[in-house]
Amino acid sequence: MAEEKEYLSIPGHVPVKEAAAMLGLSEERVLQHVRARHLPSRKVDGRYMIPTQAVEEFQRRPHGRIRTSPAPWRVYRAGARVHSLQVEVRLRPGKEQALEERLQATLQQQQHLFPGTMQRYISAGEENPEDISILLIWKDTELTDEATLQRDLEAFKNAFADLLDWEHARYITKRALIHT
Repeated sequence: MAEEKEYLSIPGHVPVKEAAAMLGLSEERVLQHVRARHLPSRKVDGRYMIPTQAVEEFQRRPHGRIRTSPAPWRVYRAGARVHSLQVEVRLRPGKEQALEERLQATLQQQQHLFPGTMQRYISAGEENPEDISILLIWKDTELTDEATLQRDLEAFKNAFADLLDWEHARYITKRALIHT
């Protein structure tokens, strides 16, 4: 066993197993990155050794197609307009973990979909994570009636009432002039 440790010890390099631990990936996923040449490596006696610096600088590539140029500005044809509702609300003190868990459950169970929306975002402030923004975006051609929107918003508020301070929430409605 001591011989194997010495064999795997190459200054400035780590074996696949260690690279996987450093990156939080499986060993198989690291090998896929090595084979795809996303991670440089040396093969020593049938084992891949990866430069430590390459592992530290490695950035996972996002899934799907990467845009090579920014999306152009546009307006919808046939007079359709894009609308948004932004809700600014504060997270109650000490509820960060509970919010994360509730959002995970919402994601897994596909709850609070706000029919007709084309995009939905729930964001936390970069500097103040307790500042939560909920952004709903839809085309007016797919906009639900006001009663349905209010019912869905109330259901969302009730589901998060113990975590978010709805009493002091701000509601901002807007109409897009141009968009991507």
